[in-house]
Amino acid sequence: MRLLRQSLLLLRSELRQELRDLELVLTSTFFTLVVLGMFYLSFAALEKKHTLPAVPGLLWLTVAFVGTITLTRAFDREREADTLRALLAAPVERLAIYVAKAGSTLLVLLVCCALLVPGLASMFPAGQVFWDMPLETAALVVLGCLGYVAIGTLFAAGLAGGGGKNMLLAVILYPVTTPVLMFALVTTRALLDNNPNLPSYLGQMAALDVILLGVGALLFEPVLVGSAPARSAAAAQRAARVSARRQEPR
Repeated sequence: MRLLRQSLLLLRSELRQELRDLELVLTSTFFTLVVLGMFYLSFAALEKKHTLPAVPGLLWLTVAFVGTITLTRAFDREREADTLRALLAAPVERLAIYVAKAGSTLLVLLVCCALLVPGLASMFPAGQVFWDMPLETAALVVLGCLGYVAIGTLFAAGLAGGGGKNMLLAVILYPVTTPVLMFALVTTRALLDNNPNLPSYLGQMAALDVILLGVGALLFEPVLVGSAPARSAAAAQRAARVSARRQEPR
């Protein structure tokens, strides 16, 4: 209960800060709309049989691009205000920080998917299945985004301690999230083909998400603590003088 309460408090704080400036939401949704427009201009003239293998790739490529935009900004507030050490010193479970960061990133991705999936379904005949099977489509999108966020938040935490590392995160994020995206791609193709084994695909995606969340929760604390910037020598000397002054007999 303590972990849940702290996670909800941190998530609410993340969402309040995001609603204050809408930086990530506006950037991600605008990018999603631009990508949708480019997809329509490029592939709308193709026949249904040609767009059928393209729609899964269009969906998850957009999720990967939007996720990169979101994850590179996940720890920017702490980095810019130099509050990462204060966050680590606070009486808060490290797992609660992981849940809050992953939850806020997941919500941004789902907002973009709420525009992306209906857009693909409206623009391409092959995407009509998204309208015909809304529950399966929603489960697919949530499970795919959750797996992407679970591993992406861990690597974002590993690069949270210094400036200028967003480019490095963008470089390493695609290779480490490729298995999740490929699995989501195959499941999306099964959905579009009305494959009778679709529940099995979704169950395997759920199992993969549980594994990735467990790995992220297990490694998040050492990764985040290791990325925290070390105190400068002057700050360490001041702390030592204060400690020695307190220990002097009065």
